[in-house]
Amino acid sequence: MKSKKSFDKLRGGYYTPQAITEFICKWIINKNTKKILEPSCGDGNFLKAIVERIENLNLNLDITTDITGVELCLDEARKAMKYGTNVECQDFFAFYRDKVAGKSDYDAIVGNPPFIRYQDFDEKSREIAFSYMKENGFHPTKLTNIWLPFLVLSCLALSENGRLGMVIPAELFQVNYAGETREFLARYFDRLTLITFQKLVFEEIQQEVILLLGEKKSEDKGIQVIELSDLDDLKELDLNNFYNYEIKELNHSTEKWIKYYLTNKEIKLIRRLRECEKIPFTTELFEINVGLVSGENAFFLLNRNTVDEYQLANSTRMVIGRTEQLKGVILSERDFKTLIENGKKVYMFMPKNLPFSELSKAEQEYINYGVEQGYNKGYKCRIRKNWYCVPQSWEPDAFILRQVNRYPRIILNHVKAVSTDTIHKVRFLDGVNPEFVAAAFLNSFTLALAEITGRSYGGGVLTFEPGEIRQLKIPMKNAEKLDVNKIDKLIRDDRIDEVLDYTDQILLIEGLGLTKYEVGTLRNIWTKLSERRIGRKEKRIS
Repeated sequence: MKSKKSFDKLRGGYYTPQAITEFICKWIINKNTKKILEPSCGDGNFLKAIVERIENLNLNLDITTDITGVELCLDEARKAMKYGTNVECQDFFAFYRDKVAGKSDYDAIVGNPPFIRYQDFDEKSREIAFSYMKENGFHPTKLTNIWLPFLVLSCLALSENGRLGMVIPAELFQVNYAGETREFLARYFDRLTLITFQKLVFEEIQQEVILLLGEKKSEDKGIQVIELSDLDDLKELDLNNFYNYEIKELNHSTEKWIKYYLTNKEIKLIRRLRECEKIPFTTELFEINVGLVSGENAFFLLNRNTVDEYQLANSTRMVIGRTEQLKGVILSERDFKTLIENGKKVYMFMPKNLPFSELSKAEQEYINYGVEQGYNKGYKCRIRKNWYCVPQSWEPDAFILRQVNRYPRIILNHVKAVSTDTIHKVRFLDGVNPEFVAAAFLNSFTLALAEITGRSYGGGVLTFEPGEIRQLKIPMKNAEKLDVNKIDKLIRDDRIDEVLDYTDQILLIEGLGLTKYEVGTLRNIWTKLSERRIGRKEKRIS
């Protein structure tokens, strides 16, 4: 028998706290509301709040026909029926196809859509959902999570003056697969309000959520972001002052929405510099790609003792496999010596790509050990011609961390090491000085842009894929005046603010002609976004 937690994970549902259901229903339901839908009602938390709101307003609605909840699981649907509303026990996408498509007559739609990945998404249900998305100009992929078509089809079911209030993963702000949805929402609603929380409000999952409130018709057009500490703040949020928060102009593009945490002045400054032709993109300075995919790090990554035991000194290369192994902005021989002395796995088994019989006896012995342990049966190893040979490409001049805590940086590779896929590899273009780029990368503009460009989930880590690094820009004018060794020492001593004071003066003020106020604004953007991200790591609702 599955545990409650396993069941919740399978159906993609974690039930919504009362403070959220009550707030959304209080905001969304008014005297003009005639018809309400909850497309993923679970055991009825939202339905309960809907009925209570209608009773408080003394609205003349028949809750048995004017309020509809949809729930796939029969046991949960039966629980939801106790609130007296109409509850349809079926797949929402089939319900949409059979009873909603083309009508668009719901005045209010509320809910907390399930969070289910593509591979766990029922195939028949997925076909219906994706067909409607494609019909409306979307291009769903295998990265598309079920919450996204739930959101889109719910929007399409709204009446002309309809409102939508949903609990949505904060992924909406930043993941690439939600880019079309961001553009759609910006065009579909006159006004969007995004309520975010510094603390994680779902105790069961490490998932940041936002409250997405959309109005199809509004005199005040744009987007506003209201950032709260926790659910207690939500209870205190006065709807009478709801529209006093700063409104930003909605950008009808697939751009990430993390920028809407900023003020209008901050957004304009970032956009101006992003569009400045004097500041090169990283693609004008270097290539970037993922590191080596071993398929079985437990076999391929070795410490010095194992190398000596199997006599593999001529069959290994120095490798960086963990973020914490990289200090400063230079990976030196001294760094590697320290890692070796500390017993770290900084050697990668890399024999020549030859048949087993042509390898040395030492290599054969180690490979046989791997077979005994079953390492050759892993998928990545199994599909290779010679399972013990990791595919290689160009050698890196430098590294960039895939996941960072405080800030990203370029680390120069002075030891001819390779990296695993936890760390991206960099190769500088002809004529580009690596030291200038590594030093210049650490400035307030690039770090602020990185916070907007990267992706962060509930755990506080900032993640970059190669494509996101390619969107960054680095001011290079005057970079030759920077001392990379000075910067390396400061970073190792955890003195990033001193680094930024140094680089900002040379690159941003003297190089680009920015004012001290503008540089201070950029520093504030980076500080605000990074501290918000990192601050979520340990914060939970008690």
